[in-house]
Amino acid sequence: MATRIPEPAVSRRTLVRSAAIVWSAVGAFLAIRAMLWFRNSERNIFWMALLALIIGFLKGHFVFSKLAQRNIRRIYDLSPHKEKICIFAFQAAFSYLLIIGMITLGILLRLSPIPREYLAIVYLAIGVGLLYASMQYWLARPE
Repeated sequence: MATRIPEPAVSRRTLVRSAAIVWSAVGAFLAIRAMLWFRNSERNIFWMALLALIIGFLKGHFVFSKLAQRNIRRIYDLSPHKEKICIFAFQAAFSYLLIIGMITLGILLRLSPIPREYLAIVYLAIGVGLLYASMQYWLARPE
């Protein structure tokens, strides 16, 4: 007789909150790392940080927020006959591949000879964009 492993199932609301936590945590991590790099810079970083913030808000508004809205709809449309869904479904399966790719790219960038001040622009922009878009998850109402 085969032993069945129980599925770690949660409500759709919990899935949305899980996505909010992940997007917020990753956004904060990237933004903090960028600020630490800026802090250690000998250059005047005001314009670099301002550029990163502008790009981050634009990317958050026009790209990441749309992704978050689409993901929220996907979560509420998952298995309508089930009350609870697997906790790992807070992101689409393909998104996990993208996440692995982004982590790999981040590691390669950190190992590259690119000055940290310039990497900080990218990290801060993405971090701010993720934090901005995470609000879609935090404010989502059950359908």
